[in-house]
Amino acid sequence: MKLVFASNYFNHHQISLAKAFSRIYGDDYVFIAFTEFNAKRLSIGYRDMNQEPFVFRAYESPSAMSEAKRVIDEAECVIIAGMPVSLVSSRLNLGRITFMQSERFFKGPLWKDACRFLKYCRYSGGRAQARDPKSKFYLLCASAFAAWDYNACGLFRGKAYRWGYFPEVRNYDDVDEMISRKKPGSIIWVGRFLDWKHPDFAVKLASNLRNAGHKFNMKIIGSGEMSEDLSRMIEAEKLGGLVEMTGALSTSEVRSEMESAQIFIFTSDRGEGWGVVLQEAMNACCAVVAGEKIGSVPYILKDGRNGVIFRDRDVQDLTVKVSGLLREPENIAVLGRGAYETVSTEWNADEAAVRFVRLSEALNKGEYSGSLWEDGPGSIDTIA
Repeated sequence: MKLVFASNYFNHHQISLAKAFSRIYGDDYVFIAFTEFNAKRLSIGYRDMNQEPFVFRAYESPSAMSEAKRVIDEAECVIIAGMPVSLVSSRLNLGRITFMQSERFFKGPLWKDACRFLKYCRYSGGRAQARDPKSKFYLLCASAFAAWDYNACGLFRGKAYRWGYFPEVRNYDDVDEMISRKKPGSIIWVGRFLDWKHPDFAVKLASNLRNAGHKFNMKIIGSGEMSEDLSRMIEAEKLGGLVEMTGALSTSEVRSEMESAQIFIFTSDRGEGWGVVLQEAMNACCAVVAGEKIGSVPYILKDGRNGVIFRDRDVQDLTVKVSGLLREPENIAVLGRGAYETVSTEWNADEAAVRFVRLSEALNKGEYSGSLWEDGPGSIDTIA
């Protein structure tokens, strides 16, 4: 069976899954890129990932574009992501199995949500099949809120499956030994300094923890438009000896910081479509404390078992949850082990690829009853 993944351009969030698909399908897996690699990323040192051997560059010539469309029309199975549904309208009309990978539809504010919906509605084709329970057009939810958003528009009801992004997973020989080497009381925050990621919550948390008498140290890793504001907050709260802003670090440096830290705080609101940093921190055996509206959190985190969930944009609740871990450090180790187990056995590219093969074949043959898996990638999202 030939599997085609069609998107704008290939990026680092897709590499692990693409390699997993390549191991299963061999030459029958192809990623079709319709635009050149992001120029801004190239300017800051990223390599052009459209040059991967399994990537077909449709943008290089009119003939390449025609060939890409032919391959999409004729492939046994197609996944589209970030592309107009019109790209697959021909195969949908022929009843060929097709998946659309999407984050949540409504991220706010209201006027932007309306624009997103109108943009979707402008795409020719697809809506009738998305509404038809018997059609072979399905949704891969790259957000735990995607199914609800699309269902609210009358789309993909009973046809939405848990999915996401799948960063590289590292396997450690001795997880307990790694956890024991973590620095006591160490907390990290990682990301771009944007308002909807709320890096200021990290500073407010640090102030609250200091005032409550906790022993800890915090690193805020990243850069962005809020850098000066954060620096001023740290100075105003006199947190210089407790909170360090490291600036942007390389991928390997971030990973090393995660491996050393006990607690990872993830403070984004609903603007965080997925958040692969969650899986990366869990893979590094961190005890994660994450906001409830982050796209990946309801799918991956089981509160109290492999992480802790706090109320959206509630710094006081975040403080309570982190304080509890600092008071009972044995729970940090328990959550770290649970986090590692989750991503090493279930929420990873190899498992997702194997499940996708089973799911797509079952759906294509009309054999799927909704009971292949209770949870994890490829399980049906029932919108509880």
